[in-house]
Amino acid sequence: MSDKLSKYLCYLLRHHPEKARLDIDLHGWVDVNQLIENVNQYSAYSLDMDTLKNIVAEDAKGRYRLSDDHRRIKCCQGHTIPWIEPELTYGTPPKYLYHGTTTAAAKKIDASGAILKMKRHHVHTQPVEAMAWQSARRWHLTPVVLKIDAEAMAADGYLFGRSDNDVWCVECVPTKYICDRLYEPTI
Repeated sequence: MSDKLSKYLCYLLRHHPEKARLDIDLHGWVDVNQLIENVNQYSAYSLDMDTLKNIVAEDAKGRYRLSDDHRRIKCCQGHTIPWIEPELTYGTPPKYLYHGTTTAAAKKIDASGAILKMKRHHVHTQPVEAMAWQSARRWHLTPVVLKIDAEAMAADGYLFGRSDNDVWCVECVPTKYICDRLYEPTI
């Protein structure tokens, strides 16, 4: 149940706060008491503070952040709400970043000439290849990880921001910066 509840919370906090009548601020923060009350009132799920803290602590991607006083919660990135401004720390990225996707999506990336942000605010990249594989496998299709020369992109003026959970965000990644395609070994 907690995996489904976690996905539902992600859905609310990143995409549709109105489904649980949540008041969400400019940076995606929501009052924890309102979240708990409204999830219990407007969904089939049951949520309390201990369950919420467990979801935040156990989320493998570190998607959620509780404020220091545990009164507010947000998702770190991945919003499709147009007016949300993700809180990012801008700086120099690692030499290489990784983007997890599928072989079908990689063909579309090649055709368009870039990894595009689609409905999100940014393209999400990972500093660790294993995390990109986690993203690539979630689609249940043939996964692929694209290795990106972030150092060259930054040198060419692309601006990178890092989220609280160490996801590096950028407006787009032109295909000329994809320096390798990594496939899972076949048995």
